[in-house]
Amino acid sequence: MKVRHLILMALDAWDGTIKSKTKLQKIIYFISLLLNRDLGFKAHYYGPYSTDVEIALDELIGAGFVDVKHDVWGYDTKCGFESKRYTFSLTESGKKFARSLEEENHSDYSKIKEFIDKLKEIGNPDYLSLSIAAKSYFIREKEGKTMTKDEIKTKANSFGWRINNNDVDIAVNILSKLNFVKEE
Repeated sequence: MKVRHLILMALDAWDGTIKSKTKLQKIIYFISLLLNRDLGFKAHYYGPYSTDVEIALDELIGAGFVDVKHDVWGYDTKCGFESKRYTFSLTESGKKFARSLEEENHSDYSKIKEFIDKLKEIGNPDYLSLSIAAKSYFIREKEGKTMTKDEIKTKANSFGWRINNNDVDIAVNILSKLNFVKEE
């Protein structure tokens, strides 16, 4: 199954719209873990990031299956960039395509839908909380072992990520509720 198919099914499972490019990347990151698919996620500013996901999303937008809107929040004078939030929504043709994919890939879609439903059930974590959870899990997976809060923070710093004990607590809570880790 192609990356763009996973994105379409994730959007459909999320009622057709996901707000935030970061949140979409993190949702696909966790879906890739559930489906045991290597989508090339690497350490990036807001946690695991996949160029393959970015390209696939651009292809879906270009093909007219996904509509993108952005809101400008302001201007960051330190970096010289506009602060934007993107909203990705399935178009009518995107919904039809997603539903045909779901019929063909029922087992994978069931896992995606179950994951999305759990996210909603635990309160629909914002993109920052989901990013911290993804960072923490990414670190744990790269190290291949259970880690303490201090070990996670130290490793996070090596990626340029600044997280604290409270962040790790939030991440563990989210990951536990999503059945990725067990709280001790």
